[in-house]
Amino acid sequence: MPEMSNNTLKKITTTILIPLILIALSTIASNQYSMQNPLTMAAMTTLAIHWLIGIPSIMRQTEKLFDITGSIGVWAMLLLIMNTQTTLSTRALLLSTLCAIWTTRLGIFLLIRIQTHKVDKRFNELKKSPNDFFNTWQLSAAWTFITLMCALSAITSPKQVSLNNIDGILICLWIMAFLIECIADIQKFKFKSQKQKTPFIQSGLWKYSRHPNYLGEIIMWIAIALMSFPNLENRAYISLISPLFVIVLLTKISGINLLEKENQKKFKHLKSYQHYVKTTGKLIPKIF
Repeated sequence: MPEMSNNTLKKITTTILIPLILIALSTIASNQYSMQNPLTMAAMTTLAIHWLIGIPSIMRQTEKLFDITGSIGVWAMLLLIMNTQTTLSTRALLLSTLCAIWTTRLGIFLLIRIQTHKVDKRFNELKKSPNDFFNTWQLSAAWTFITLMCALSAITSPKQVSLNNIDGILICLWIMAFLIECIADIQKFKFKSQKQKTPFIQSGLWKYSRHPNYLGEIIMWIAIALMSFPNLENRAYISLISPLFVIVLLTKISGINLLEKENQKKFKHLKSYQHYVKTTGKLIPKIF
């Protein structure tokens, strides 16, 4: 029997590790060593949904349902978590509502985008390998759970703190960030859908930041973490990795860094792009 290649072994190991890491995180954050604790049930729920939708998509080599699956996973986790609670505090209801608004808007927008553009070039190579494509779906499940873990921990926490004036400020911050992301997404979608004088977007919010949509996303999850914080206790504080995860993901792994490399490759020969990069902040707008 031929030996398994190192590459194949790594892929299989990754396939197994992703669910195990989610179960471990959910178990630690919930202080309950049981598969029936709410956080672990939520992690397994989003994984199951991604498997159920992902496997047929992998067989058909299509990514059209990839992004909306994330939203379905988030909705399923929220409904599951809320149903495990005998009563929901105002803070828990607020967190649930904000997460639901976020995922609904994002899921619908990404579904419209993929239906309009037909393909997502991020998946061109991934679709050729069923194992790689499967792990991409599993990573999407991990993204949904880890991103929401702080809010889910706060919703299920025995400690429920009433809302105060600081929460009012944080709600305003969240709404502002949500609008920034919405407007930036719409502006870029319209830019790509119509003929433009310039090959890259540099108008609207994109005049002040090269990635205003990601700026809005990051601020939203920082606000969610701050609203969740009063309810956290003991090992639930580990769930505060949620906003850090979002920041690292969007700036170092699958967001800004990839787009910056792609834009440099396509536009670096343009003086207008060189000027845009020099005068416009990558994420945070330049004040001076």
